[in-house]
Amino acid sequence: MMMNQVTKMTFELNHANEDSGIWIGGDKAYVQEWPLNPEGAPLIHLFSIDSNQLAKHIPSASLPVDTFISVFSTYSAADYFLDQVTYTGDELEWNENILGGYTYVSVTPYSIMSASPTSCIPLCGITFSEVELREHDFPAFSFLTSNPPNGMHGISHLLVHYDIVCQIYSGDFPAPYQDILGLSDANGYLMLRKDNSSTEAPLVGIFFVQTA
Repeated sequence: MMMNQVTKMTFELNHANEDSGIWIGGDKAYVQEWPLNPEGAPLIHLFSIDSNQLAKHIPSASLPVDTFISVFSTYSAADYFLDQVTYTGDELEWNENILGGYTYVSVTPYSIMSASPTSCIPLCGITFSEVELREHDFPAFSFLTSNPPNGMHGISHLLVHYDIVCQIYSGDFPAPYQDILGLSDANGYLMLRKDNSSTEAPLVGIFFVQTA
């Protein structure tokens, strides 16, 4: 039986572990101008990564050196928004959702941070543990991985130009944000452009949601 080792991320509310190199939520992110979606609403900050610091703990992570990454998404506590952040390989989803700006990934060599203009997810630190996934497992938790996990579909064409970094599970977020990705059992995926495909891929980083 084939096994795939991944690094599980456990969110710890009100326990910012800066040494880990990755954290959830909070009111600051690595971006000079806070991103807005096509309706002009501020995106919510999901998580940030200090690549060099994270690489100390997870050397196998697909991360560019000397970079600071922040991931944002559209969110509403009252209105349905799942369709705006979903990508399953459909060209319309790509053009309207990913290129349209309903999600956004900031990748910068500068550690300059800006404050959120809207409500934010409570700050959570992250601790790591190694988990073995069996060939037919569909993991319902957040983890770092260099291999596309089971349940991720319609994205094989992206692997030419992008590396998978992590799966983020909506239900791992603190209350009342377990539906931060549209549904509590939704998964979000961060992918970063490979070094050798800078002229072929339109975005340095992409983030999108999929559900079962």
